[in-house]
Amino acid sequence: MIFVRIVPLLLLLVLLTTGFDWGFGSKDKCGEARALLQGLTVRNPVERKKFEARIREICPEGAAAHLLLARQLEQEGKQDEAVSEYRSVLKIDPALSDASRSLGLIYLQKGQIEEAAVELTKGLADGGDARTQRALATIFFDKKFYSLAAYHYVAALKSYPDDLSLHLGLAEAYRNMGAPNDAEAEYLRALTLEPKSTDALLGLSAVYEESNQPRKALDQAKKAAEAEPKNSEIHARLAELYEKSGELERAAAEYHLAGRKQGEAAVGFMSRGDSFMVAKEYDKAIIEYRNALKGKPDWPEAQVKLAMAFQEAAQDEDAIKAYREALRLKVNSGDLHHNLGLLYEKKGLTDEAVVEYRQALKFFPEHYETHLHLAEIYAARGTVPQAIEQYQALIKLKGDNPILYLKMARLQILCKNVNEAAVFYEECLRLDADNVDAHRELASLQKKQGDNEGAAQHYRQVLRLKRDDTEARNALIAIHVENKKYDDVIIILKDGVAVNPGDANNHYKLGIIYEFQKEYPAAAIQYKRAVELNAEHAKAYNALGRVYMKSGRIVEAREALESAKKIDPNLEETKVLLGNLREELSSEPRKATRKRGKSVKREKRGKSSGKVATKGRSQKKKKKK
Repeated sequence: MIFVRIVPLLLLLVLLTTGFDWGFGSKDKCGEARALLQGLTVRNPVERKKFEARIREICPEGAAAHLLLARQLEQEGKQDEAVSEYRSVLKIDPALSDASRSLGLIYLQKGQIEEAAVELTKGLADGGDARTQRALATIFFDKKFYSLAAYHYVAALKSYPDDLSLHLGLAEAYRNMGAPNDAEAEYLRALTLEPKSTDALLGLSAVYEESNQPRKALDQAKKAAEAEPKNSEIHARLAELYEKSGELERAAAEYHLAGRKQGEAAVGFMSRGDSFMVAKEYDKAIIEYRNALKGKPDWPEAQVKLAMAFQEAAQDEDAIKAYREALRLKVNSGDLHHNLGLLYEKKGLTDEAVVEYRQALKFFPEHYETHLHLAEIYAARGTVPQAIEQYQALIKLKGDNPILYLKMARLQILCKNVNEAAVFYEECLRLDADNVDAHRELASLQKKQGDNEGAAQHYRQVLRLKRDDTEARNALIAIHVENKKYDDVIIILKDGVAVNPGDANNHYKLGIIYEFQKEYPAAAIQYKRAVELNAEHAKAYNALGRVYMKSGRIVEAREALESAKKIDPNLEETKVLLGNLREELSSEPRKATRKRGKSVKREKRGKSSGKVATKGRSQKKKKKK
C-alpha cells in the first residue's frame, strides 16, 4: 500500500525535474509555480526541497517564490523581514490565502490584534486550517464577541476533536453567551479528556453557581481542590462558595489554606458588583453585593450599593428595604434620602416621599431635582403656597428655564394673582418666544380681563406655531365677531378650511359668515361642502335650506330642510322654515282650488237635478216673453 502511494509521487518528481511543462507553456510558469505549492505538504524534506527548487526555477519573482522566502525568514526568527515578504506576496497575488494566514499569525504574536483579525479572516477564503480557526476564536473571545468565538472553536475542533484547550475555550464562550447547558456539555467533554482538569472543574462550578445550583457548584470546586491541593486560588474560590452557602467555619478554613483573611472575599464581591453596575448587569451586581454582605453583614457601603442595584433593576420593594436597612446602619446622606423619595413617589406614597425629599435638602439645599419633585407633588396636591416656594427656589437655581415661569404663572392664577401671572407668562415668552402654552394661556387671561387686542395677538401666535389649534382659532373668531371684524373672521375661517379641508364644521362656520354678509352663493357652496363631508350634519342642511329660501330657490330649499328634519326632528328653526315654506307654496294655489271646487259642486248639483234646472230655464224664458 505504501508503494502504491509513493509511485505517483515519484512520477511527479521525475516530471518536475525533466522539464515537462504540464501544458502551461512558457507564458504561465508563475501559475504552474503557484499550483506546485500544494506539493509542499509532503513530509519528506528531500522531496520538499525539489518542489521548492522547481518553484524558484520557473518563476523566481512570482508570489510562490516570495512565499517560500517569507517562510524561511519566519523560521529563522526574522519576523519583520517575513512580514515584508508576506506583504509582497499579497501585492502580487492577493488571493493567496496561505500568505494571509501566515501574516495574520505573525501579527497575533506581535500583539497587532486588529491586523491579525483582518488577515486571518482573509485566510479563510480557501477554507483555512485549524490554526487559523483557533487564532480567530482567541481574538473574538478576548474582544467579547462570544458567538463568533464559539463558531471558530467549533470549526477548529473538527480538525482537533481531542484538544482540551479548544473544548475549554468553547465552554467559556457558551457560558458568556448565556448558554449554560451548552457550556456544561463542553466542560464535561473536557473532563472526559482530562478528568482532573482544574480549569474544567472550576468552569463547571461557575456554570452551576450561575444556574442557582450551589451544591453542585461546591462539589466541583471540591474536586478541583483535591486535584491541586496546594492551589491557593482554588481554596479561595471554595471559601467563597462556603461563605455564600452560610458555612462560615468551613469558609474560614479554606481562607486559611488560601492564605487570606475572611473579610478579603467581601471586598472582592464588592469590586465585582461595582463592575457589573458599570456594565448595567444589575442582577449580577445584586448577587455580588449580597455575597459581600454575607461576609460583612453590617457593611453600610455594601448595603447602599445593594439598594441602588435593586433600584436600577426596578425591584422597588427590595430597594426600599435595602435603603431602610442602610438608614439603620447610620447611613445618612442626601443621595440616599433622594433615592428613597423617588421610590416612595413612584409607589404613590407622596407623604413619605415629601419627608425624604425634605431630608435630602438638608444635605443638598440646592439640589435641583429634589426641589422639582417637591414642587410637582405640592402642585398636584393643590398646596399652592408650598409649590410656589419650591418653584421660587428652582428659579433661583436655574432662572433661564421658561417652563419654571410657565408653572409659576399657573400657580399665580390659582391664587387669583392675575397680574403676577401675566408677569410670569411674559417672562416665559421672553425666554421662549415659541411656547404655545404660554401664548394660549396668556391670551385667555387677557381676554378675561377685557384686553381683546392683546388676546388676539397671542392667539395669532398660537396659530402661527400650531395652525391646527382649533381652540385658539375659535377664540380668535369669537374676538373678531365681537369686534365686528368680519373680514378677519373670513380670513381665519378660510385658513381653517385650508388646514383641515375634511372638517365639515369648518365649512359650516365659513358659510355662516358668508350668509351674514348676504353672500348667499358663497354661503351655499360652503354648506353644500359641509353636508358632502358629513351627511348627518342637520344644521348645515338647515342653513343650506335657509340660504336657498333667501335666494328664491324654493324647491331646493324644501329638499334641504326636509333632510335637516329627517336627521334632527327637534330643530326648531327647521320647523319654522318649513312652515313658512308651505304657506308660501300653498297660498295662491289654494284659492284657485276653492273656486274650481265650487263650480264643480254647482255642476254636480245641476246634473243630479236635471228637471229642476230645466224647469228653471223655461220659467225664465216665459218671463222674458
